[in-house]
Amino acid sequence: MKSLIRRCTVLPLAVLLCANSALAADPFRVGIKARPIGASLQSAFEDFFRYGRYQSSGQKLTKAQTENPNEPLVYTLLAATAYQNQQKDVFLTTLPKIRAASKAIAAKDVARSHLYKGVAQGLEGYFLKDSVTDLPKTLTYASSMLLEIDKAHNLSPNDPEINLFVGFINMVLGKHSEALKNFQKAGPPYLALRGQALVYRDTKDYANAQVAVDKAIAVAPQNPELFYLKAQILSLQKNPTEAVKYFDRAIKLGNELPEGTLKQINKERSSQVSQLSSR
Repeated sequence: MKSLIRRCTVLPLAVLLCANSALAADPFRVGIKARPIGASLQSAFEDFFRYGRYQSSGQKLTKAQTENPNEPLVYTLLAATAYQNQQKDVFLTTLPKIRAASKAIAAKDVARSHLYKGVAQGLEGYFLKDSVTDLPKTLTYASSMLLEIDKAHNLSPNDPEINLFVGFINMVLGKHSEALKNFQKAGPPYLALRGQALVYRDTKDYANAQVAVDKAIAVAPQNPELFYLKAQILSLQKNPTEAVKYFDRAIKLGNELPEGTLKQINKERSSQVSQLSSR
């Protein structure tokens, strides 16, 4: 603690940077570019995406709402949690809160305001995707999502948070080269590298996929989803022996993963075990 204080008081600039870092607690940015996202929200975000502790983040998100009620990322994570837990009513009542928070930050942070307006549209469209009767509405939401997120990206083309979202959207749309460029500008590293690994996996560039996922694991060695991704890449490389080892590591670390994800991991593991048996 004394050494931390000493480092932060060497120069006035160091004091400013240390103070800003503690106040902002931004998982995407550092220093003067950090946003005042808050410590509880940053911790909940890391539970989600760095450690795969989906169930542990609930209390932190509740506290984050009190700390920073106008932060749209809070409600985005709450909506994601509700969707995973099949809490339809909670999910639908959270979407207006994302929109309200997006509006609240518009004056100070217009790019992020557009980003989360788009996120809210995308989440609602995704919720309706399985209903044939709601298909026209789903397409409208998707179009609106892309429009808002494009506005965000045009306003702040190098922002790591915006590039992270744009990267995953471009990946889903099959725009792999564009997605890769986005992920190279994105943050935090454990998500940006994971995105790169997914792009390389989907384009069958398994050597680079391995490099990217190994770098991601080095940054986030407790994340079961990264071991799951490595197991998938090894499966695609026809290496069931190694793949099973990484599926097992994912299962061992994944006690807080959504039930559906765990079922899928076990299903893919069983397929690799069958290949070993047939040999």
